[in-house]
Amino acid sequence: MPGHFTFYSNIISGDVALFDETEFKHAIQVLRYQLGDVISFSDGIGGLYEASVNSIGKREFSAKILSRKAVEPLPTIIMGMGILKSSDRMEWALEKCTELGVTKFWFLKTKNSERSHLNLDRLTKVAISAMKQSHSAYLPELKLLNFEEALRNSEELSIGKYIGYCGEADKQPIRSCIVPSVFLIGPEGDFSEHEYTLAATNGFLGIEMGKSILRTETAAVAAISALRLK
Repeated sequence: MPGHFTFYSNIISGDVALFDETEFKHAIQVLRYQLGDVISFSDGIGGLYEASVNSIGKREFSAKILSRKAVEPLPTIIMGMGILKSSDRMEWALEKCTELGVTKFWFLKTKNSERSHLNLDRLTKVAISAMKQSHSAYLPELKLLNFEEALRNSEELSIGKYIGYCGEADKQPIRSCIVPSVFLIGPEGDFSEHEYTLAATNGFLGIEMGKSILRTETAAVAAISALRLK
């Protein structure tokens, strides 16, 4: 039997879970799981399961659930990151933030973003892979938002609101942040002065990320890491 891996299924009917073609390729074709083998999987909304493979098709398989454990969610952390020119760098940031337990990941269309369209299906697969790798029970919610939409989505949240900014402004050290929180990071070229001012008028506090100027994806991962260590 293969070693310990975590798979993903959100298609559960009674005591049977159905796994799609992606999971089929991983579990059956690559790892060679067979009928009767016990697997672990997550539903992405807080459940970790043990199940026994009970049918194998041409492009999918199913497993009979043997046990379920409910996992308490970590305190909410929302990362809003400006869209980057490089897909690889965005995927890296999403992967690492998912491993660190980010609750929601917003891709922000800002003044300095060099693109506005994303393949959310591809990014969802990246997040699922990271969730599986870290044996997590939660899949982050992904959204593509305008900067103003992100601010509106934050209006009713009774959590800390922070924005990383390289320009001249009053800032607090990141160690002063509280959790739960929403944290905004700009794209290459940072947020515009107008965007920063707009965020500040909507209750966001400027945060100092250190003496070095960090790449967007580095700043996003550093912020999530710092907040998760609270």
